Amino acid sequence: MSEHIPVNEQEPAVKRQLEVGVMGSARLTADDERWMQAHELGELLARAGFVVVTGGYGGLMAAVSRGAHEQGGSVIGLPMQHWESIKPNQWNAGLRWSTDYGTRINHILHCDALIALPGGVGTLSEMAMVWAASQTEGRSVPLVLLGDCWPPLIEAIREHLVVSDADLHLLRFATSPEAAIQEIQAGLQDQTWIGQGPRG
Repeated sequence: MSEHIPVNEQEPAVKRQLEVGVMGSARLTADDERWMQAHELGELLARAGFVVVTGGYGGLMAAVSRGAHEQGGSVIGLPMQHWESIKPNQWNAGLRWSTDYGTRINHILHCDALIALPGGVGTLSEMAMVWAASQTEGRSVPLVLLGDCWPPLIEAIREHLVVSDADLHLLRFATSPEAAIQEIQAGLQDQTWIGQGPRG
């Protein structure tokens, strides 16, 4: 006679690890203090239990990835299939390949929170897309700007473009990796709706 197994007993659900996307320059090297700061950020994100998502290549992306990897964290890279001249860094545990910028941005937008490090045009465009998505969709996904470069840039945007106080309140600023982690954690606790439906 077969053993009776209750049909209403289920395995407990596995809690999904939250993903934090990190954007930053691919050009900075290990002799730059901003690289060291990115490496420390990766360590802290891993210790806090986050999955780290980066563009997957060198510079600050590699620094964050290496820091997280060395602390036993999981790292996901977002490389582009047609960028044959550059290879993803060795600290990626997984890769989500993209064929175009739209797909890559979509991966970034699906992160639970994001941190923008010092960077160039690519970092700026990715940060702006995340900011715009939060603004137009009405819900604040934590977006932390880490580094001294961001306050004057955002102030220039406020002065010369059409942004409101509500738009600016979607941004969080940090001057250290520790402060960035605190802002992420605070933001995840406060998933505030800022409006009634989409707006421009």
